[in-house]
Amino acid sequence: MPPAPEPAPTPGATPKVLVVDRAAMFGGRWPQGFTSLPEAAGSRLLAEALAQARFEPRPLAEQNPAWKQWIPYCVLRQVAQDGRVQGVFWVTRLAKQGEQRLHGLRSIGLGGHVDPEDGLPPPSPGPAAGPAYFSRALWRELHEELHLDLPPGLEPRFQGLLVDDSTPVGEVHAGLVYTLDLPAGTPPQAHVQVREISKMSGTWGSLVEFQKLWQDRSRFETWTQLLVEAGIAGAIGVSDSASG
Repeated sequence: MPPAPEPAPTPGATPKVLVVDRAAMFGGRWPQGFTSLPEAAGSRLLAEALAQARFEPRPLAEQNPAWKQWIPYCVLRQVAQDGRVQGVFWVTRLAKQGEQRLHGLRSIGLGGHVDPEDGLPPPSPGPAAGPAYFSRALWRELHEELHLDLPPGLEPRFQGLLVDDSTPVGEVHAGLVYTLDLPAGTPPQAHVQVREISKMSGTWGSLVEFQKLWQDRSRFETWTQLLVEAGIAGAIGVSDSASG
């Protein structure tokens, strides 16, 4: 069953986030890196991710590698009619951003924790419950972080699972990766801008511009490095990653 809805937290209360026991999925041996999933397999994963989950206090979750916190994580792209990625949106985490371990790093992923409020009202039971639940959480996070004025009909598309246990941050989180694609040829700055300007700066750029930044990979979050190498940002990073 989905986690039971909880009342909105009172001011000053310890925040809770959605977690899953590491041992409850994949036999405890989570696949590392980015795992691309077709639509049917992705829906099954999201359904299981929800069914196995519960809410725990965030301070405990951040220090307990026996749990994984679910993070809906979206890459915003400009995509041509033939499917080629032509541009991406990236942000730089500033000092006032909550996760101190990510300060100063660039990211192509936007999103965050699933909160108890995302279960209100609870999703309908059945196979669609997981996708609907996490999509709602993602939209909340995107609207908190960004000013969005999107063309009609745009919806995030679930792409797969992102896991990296090699860092303290990655060890206690698992990414549910989505892409949100704007048609190429439209000025993306008119549709997406950073709302939380005290926490991060944001830039739309072509792949040529992004390629220049990519020369210094150490300036990017580990999750972003894995997604770029997997081709989520187009052809950048794919060939040299494969050859390394």
